Amino acid sequence: MLSTGVTTLANSLVALSEQIASTVEQAAQSIVSVHARHRFDSSGVHWSPEIVVTADHALRRDEGIRVTLPDGSKADAELVGRDPGTDLAVLRVKGLGIPMLAKDESPATVPGSVVLAVGRSKDSAVAAFGVISNLSGPSQTWRGGKLDQVVRLDLSLHPAGAGGAVVGATGKLMGIATPALSRVSVFAIPLPTVARVTESLVAHGRVPRGYLGVGLQPIAIPEHLKGKLNLASSAGLIAMSVQHDGPAGKAGMSIGDVLLELGGRATQRTENVQEVLSGEPVGKKIVAKLLRAGSVIELAITIAERPRKG
Repeated sequence: MLSTGVTTLANSLVALSEQIASTVEQAAQSIVSVHARHRFDSSGVHWSPEIVVTADHALRRDEGIRVTLPDGSKADAELVGRDPGTDLAVLRVKGLGIPMLAKDESPATVPGSVVLAVGRSKDSAVAAFGVISNLSGPSQTWRGGKLDQVVRLDLSLHPAGAGGAVVGATGKLMGIATPALSRVSVFAIPLPTVARVTESLVAHGRVPRGYLGVGLQPIAIPEHLKGKLNLASSAGLIAMSVQHDGPAGKAGMSIGDVLLELGGRATQRTENVQEVLSGEPVGKKIVAKLLRAGSVIELAITIAERPRKG
């Protein structure tokens, strides 16, 4: 009986191993190796005709980028645009004759779901096996971008796997792998985020993001003042600096003003401001509620595009 049980287990493990290897091999046919940094390659996923999506942090140069295709041939890649906020970048590879991975429009939403991170080095495919360790709703990244969903993975990502595909048990694409959005875990950048950012990069070469032109710091509001003014919150953001030619400065905001609400949403943390700005289009007017000299005032601020560095 013991021998039969061991044999059955061995057969099951062999079957599982072969299925995983087959899924990796199939997914890797849609992935290129990206050569844009020293020592380590990264990966890129064939997203749409001649368009490859990869990890922004793994691109250490804007020009002279090359890719290695699954058949070992090499091709030049043009940088279309990059978005550090979501750690995504888009490359254009002319005549890219490799298949596209089917996209999983309804990916697993349960922690514990099995996933594979599939990438490619210049020599071969690379893979990691793991599970979804945690899921949460929309979130702002520490880089200033917005993820439609936070998908944390419990797996050890090969250095060349950055920018590669995260596939579920069906073998379909459910996200792009990156270790750059967290110090403690690998993320799968979800498909809605990849689609939104890729569309913007292809159309504009960048992802326009709004800004106010102020330096803000959390501050507590005294209880007596909160009660006197009937304020909903006991905290706000005090303006430590205001660019006179920035959106808030032009609207009349001054150093020392305390931002209570922006667009009708409470602003107790600087992340609250970024969340509002990431959801509002550049050029739109938005109402800011301020505490100034013991009184509450409102200003209409026209959101401008955050200036690009360099």
